[in-house]
Parts: sequence; C-alpha cells; structure tokens
Amino acid sequence: MSDHFAACRAMMSDRTYLLSSLVPFRRDAGGRVWIGDRWHRDLMTHLAYLPNMLILAVEVDDLGDEHQFPVEPDPGQSIDFITTGPVMTSRRQVPRHAPGMIRAMRQGLAQADVVHSGVAGWPVPPGVFLNPMTLRRGLPLVINIEGAFWRVPEGTEASARRRAEAALTERFARWSCARARLAVYTHRSYAESLPVGPDGISAVTPASWIRQEDVVSEAELQQSWDEKSADLRLLLASRLAVQKGTDVVLEALKALEADGIAARLDIIGKGTMEAELAEFAAHARHVRVNMLREVAYATEFLPLLRGYHAVLVPTTNDEQPRIILDAFSQGVPVIASDTPGNREVAANGVNAVFVPRGDAAALARCISDPALTPARLRGLAGAARVQAESCTHEMMHQRRAGLLVRALDGRMPRRAKGSGQ
Repeated sequence: MSDHFAACRAMMSDRTYLLSSLVPFRRDAGGRVWIGDRWHRDLMTHLAYLPNMLILAVEVDDLGDEHQFPVEPDPGQSIDFITTGPVMTSRRQVPRHAPGMIRAMRQGLAQADVVHSGVAGWPVPPGVFLNPMTLRRGLPLVINIEGAFWRVPEGTEASARRRAEAALTERFARWSCARARLAVYTHRSYAESLPVGPDGISAVTPASWIRQEDVVSEAELQQSWDEKSADLRLLLASRLAVQKGTDVVLEALKALEADGIAARLDIIGKGTMEAELAEFAAHARHVRVNMLREVAYATEFLPLLRGYHAVLVPTTNDEQPRIILDAFSQGVPVIASDTPGNREVAANGVNAVFVPRGDAAALARCISDPALTPARLRGLAGAARVQAESCTHEMMHQRRAGLLVRALDGRMPRRAKGSGQ
C-alpha cells in the first residue's frame, strides 16, 4: 500500500486536480491562505499524492474560533484557491450569487485534468453546476459521499417541500454517481443506494482524521483507564443541531432529570441547539451538564477524550461521524445510534453500545442502566483501539491514491489549458 502515493504522484505530476470543497478559507493581508486545523490535516495529505491542486471553496473574512493553519505546500507541490463567492445563508441569494460561482468553476475547469466534487450542500449544492460542466468537458469526475444529510431520517416528520427537495437531491446524487469515474463512500449502504455506472469504480473507505501517532499504545490505554474517575463521565462532541441528533440527547437528559437520576455529561461544539443545552445545564439539579470551549483537534481534543468512559454519537441520519474513530484512537468506546454509518466502524458489545436511532427514552435508559459501569466500558476499550489502528487517515488516503490510479491512469485526455470555455 505504501507505493500508492508514489504511483499516483507520478501519474499526476503534470496534471491538475480540481477539488470542490464546502469548507471555507481566508486570506491574510500577505495573501497566505488559512484553513481550520482538521481540513488542514486532510488537505496537506492530499498533496502527498496530488502535487498540483486547485481548490474551489468559499472565502471568508473570519474563520471564527476555529484553530487555523496556513496552507504552505512543500517544494514540488502547488496549490491555489479559487473563491466561489460569499457565504450564502438563504436560497433567495442563489440567483444573485450563482453566476459568480459558475464563473469560478469555469476558471478552475479551464486548468483541470480531473474534478473531485460532491452532490450536496446548502442552500445549493455546488455540484449541481460543477458536475454537468465537468462531464460536458469530457473530464473525469470523482465523487466522494461522506454523508447524505439531504435524506429524511426514518420515522422523522417532514414537510412536503422538505421531502420534495430530498427526492430531487437524491435523484441528482444518483445521476452524478452513475457518471463518476470513481466514487468513494464511507459505508456500504451509500455504495448500494448511489451506485456507479458500468465504467466507474467504487470503493467503501471509512472517513478518518486520526494518524497512526494519534492512536494510544496498549500501555497508554491501560494507564488512562487507571486514571479515570470512578463516576461515569460521558462526552458529546458534535455540531449541536437537530441533524446531529442533539435534540435526542436533550430529551434524554430531560427524562433523566425528571426521574431524579444523577448523570454527568460534558458537551463540546457549536450549533443552533447550544442555547437550549446551556439553558438546561443552568437549571438541572440531578444531571450535571458542562459546556466546554472548543479546542485544537490534535493537541488538545484527542488528549481530552482520554478522560471519558464513553462518547455519545446520537446521529439520526445515515452518515458516519469521524468522532467514532477519534474516540477509538484514545481507547474510548462510544454509545451510538444504530445507523448504517455507525455500524460500519463500530460493533455493539465489542467497542460500542448501540441504542435505537432517534429514541430519547432508550438513550436515557442506557445512560441510567446500572450495568453501564466504567468496568464494562473498559472491557470495550481494547477493541476500540484496535479498530482505530486499522482506519487511520494515511490508510484512507493511501487507498484513495490507489483507486485514483486504477480509475484514471491512461484515461485522462490531454487538453489545451486556459480556454475557459
């Protein structure tokens, strides 16, 4: 597997890889590009096998509280960012900003030999414009499916408009994947429901940010568990929004509080439900909820995880949250909803405790179950660590590099650059 980077780098040495991203960036007064620490980790690994990259993304003036790093490629690597326009917060803004987005895409496509795109995004998926433009130019299209947040989760009420939008996005996703030269999915159900066509290659690769050096050793695992508190400590680390199952957690906490059951939960993250959680934390008498500040991923967040007995992963859709492997890398099991994405990397009773998705009462029962002891969770920690070792960030990219060689070698047409047409 270690040769995949070299083979892909050789294939792409004089080719340009255009990546459409939903992650924002900013430029400082000196022209340097800055991005968040998680995306920085991912993007710099891309450059190890894709030496010439163009990034289509939204440029912002401020990345907020996110920990940031400058994008500084090594010798022999090149990377440039093309802004697709300002952040859009309403569909009413789409007609005004879509022309600028399309112009940016044309600028990137005029230099590209292969295009990496997606199928979703709000208020409009960039791929709605980019994917057809890519295919019209005869360029290979790479599709990456890490989440299908447009889908209405099972058992969830939704308006007719919401269901119609979900159906349209699903249709577009199927259309794009059926025409992709390569499609990479985070779990099997995506590959089954959004298949490639007869000329495409597909693969299932769990999404991971953890490096091998992030994974604790067996000795470190045992030491961290020896040092944990005797009282059960749980963590929710997520975007605090209904789409992430945060409402399920809040309802479970309210049930515990109403029954006078003591519990402790720390929460780290931002989102639309942050105020509701803080309000509950301020008035709860039996359930202790602490709202923590966001911290740098590798240097602070991963070590922070070691102090907990389990991490809550309450997702109600079918995505595969990276937090599962983050927790596993520190020898910490998860209490997770039994969704397809979660089941792809976690196993009930092995490195995880599963609860029915969207079931706040079941989550409350799980948290308050006398059998959910630190000793029981410690028994899941070793398998969690082993799973993390088999799903590192470099392994993910090594496999993707090998897939790109399979999908593209000898199949990228030589094109005249700079036409802009």
